[in-house]
Amino acid sequence: MTDNLDRRRFLETAGAVAAGAAVALTGAQSANAAEGPAPAAGKVKILAFCGSHRKGKTTAAALKIALDSAKTVSDDIETELIELVDYKLDPVQPGAPFKDDFEKLAAKISDPAVGGIILGSPVYYSNMSSMIKIFVEHWGPYKKSFALSNKVAGVLAVAGARNGGQENVVQSLMQSLLGMEMICVGDGRPSAHGGATLWNQKDDISQDESGVNTAKGLGRRVAEVALRIAGKGK
Repeated sequence: MTDNLDRRRFLETAGAVAAGAAVALTGAQSANAAEGPAPAAGKVKILAFCGSHRKGKTTAAALKIALDSAKTVSDDIETELIELVDYKLDPVQPGAPFKDDFEKLAAKISDPAVGGIILGSPVYYSNMSSMIKIFVEHWGPYKKSFALSNKVAGVLAVAGARNGGQENVVQSLMQSLLGMEMICVGDGRPSAHGGATLWNQKDDISQDESGVNTAKGLGRRVAEVALRIAGKGK
């Protein structure tokens, strides 16, 4: 009987200690969550990659709108537009080393200051351009290493019709980015679409007010989330 009582008291005491430790741990975690991460030093960079074969045209213009919007979020945001047409990108052979210009692009992507990446593509036959497809197929090392985990990603697509397959391109590219543990965002409030979708009307996207607003929203949202992850946002 005495042994049973001693054992019961031991278990009750141990349980009380464990419960107290759990409360203390929860309190510490709550305090840390309330404080948030320590502010990071330096700029947060947003890169936009244009997958159009036509340099400086509507896809590049749409990405510039997104980047300009990103810069309005905070002085801590720095942006860069990269047009893939300026680089030599060969089809990827699995397991073979890259013999093109991808290493130059990889140097930009791996910059520790990069907090967000926006991919932009024109729509060809309801799908992404071959250029952006080849570019993403070079990302195999990131898929294996998860080096882009928790980087923010957004996708933008431009087509020659209001409903010309933009959503197909956005969803397809997002699937690739999600597979690398990137954090995909859309254009945010008030519309909260999956990405930016624009209508090219005779080489002009400026008349597509709705589409331009999605580009602005996407850039803003990528910047907001990237800043928060970097410990600079609210």
